[in-house]
Amino acid sequence: MTGPSGNPKNILVVRLGAMGDIVHVIPAVMNLRTAFPSAYISWLVEDKLKDLVEGLPCIDEVIVFPRRQLQTYLKYPQKYFKIIPGIRTFLKKLRNKNYDVALDFHGNFKSGLLTYLSKAKTRIGFSKGYCKEFNFVFTNLQITPQQKKMHRIDKYLNLLHGLGIEPKYQKPVFSIPDTDRLYIDDFIQQNHLDKKPIAIIHPGTSLFGKYKRWPTKNYACLADQLIKEFDYSVVFTWGALEYKIAKEITSLMQYQATIACKTSSVKQLIALLQRAHIFIGGDTGPTHIASCIGIPTIAIFGPKDPVIYAPYGKNAVVIRKDIPCSPCEKRTCDHVACINSITPDDVLDAISKLKLKRSLTF
Repeated sequence: MTGPSGNPKNILVVRLGAMGDIVHVIPAVMNLRTAFPSAYISWLVEDKLKDLVEGLPCIDEVIVFPRRQLQTYLKYPQKYFKIIPGIRTFLKKLRNKNYDVALDFHGNFKSGLLTYLSKAKTRIGFSKGYCKEFNFVFTNLQITPQQKKMHRIDKYLNLLHGLGIEPKYQKPVFSIPDTDRLYIDDFIQQNHLDKKPIAIIHPGTSLFGKYKRWPTKNYACLADQLIKEFDYSVVFTWGALEYKIAKEITSLMQYQATIACKTSSVKQLIALLQRAHIFIGGDTGPTHIASCIGIPTIAIFGPKDPVIYAPYGKNAVVIRKDIPCSPCEKRTCDHVACINSITPDDVLDAISKLKLKRSLTF
């Protein structure tokens, strides 16, 4: 089970973001740990998602790319000089490990440059046509996936062929501190949510993916039906700049739902998701986390191709409409008919058909 680098001692994983993509890379990294149990594995990730990677027991070190800090300084020309010390410190940490292997799962110009700057002896990435922005010029071992159109998890697993590994899917495992679990337990108890099965709904997306959001009135109607017909306790989760969405939905409801407590880290979000009996959300990071940790998941899909981006596993159901312009790769859309045409009844039908494996204590 050794490739061109033999039995590497130091391995660098490069996947800077986003949340869903990081979740999709985890099975590949777990295969790395299985293949090389004594190797020191580092993961290079952007600052805003470092706590997600920190929750992985298969990782020895998290190296943070200070994207937020750099963006702040770049807004103000008079502060350019402050960037230099930070970049030097970051590059020193990146280079000091003497990596035997670096695997660039991200596949764009920035990740390729950072992979190259790591000075890893073997830099594994995707071949031309399977990466973006001339990423392939920064790697010295390119892997061509088995097919052009495949799920991201399968594509990332393919990259391990560069190390002679025949990978198998492994369910992601997260290490959640007791303090985070207790924080969520307290929220559940204070709101008396442990008396009924819990349905968690995540209606938001990043601002970048705003066009993938299902209308708030639809979420309100769906939540009312979950309470009325299925006797669920409904909890709305939210991230940065998403609290107003949850607030608007609850204001449109006839029944009472609960807006989740603030989760200051992805670890706290995972601890909350682990209390759910069903999860409903759009094409966004929390949906992929819920599915990968085994929560029965309903994913409401609009423009993106579920063959590539759907939650991975038998416990997930994708709701989408077959319309002529979907799927697509557009960043904006005037009508977003693909997601606006999905009705609450469509989702309720999927919930009824989904075999929920749950053990409830009342």
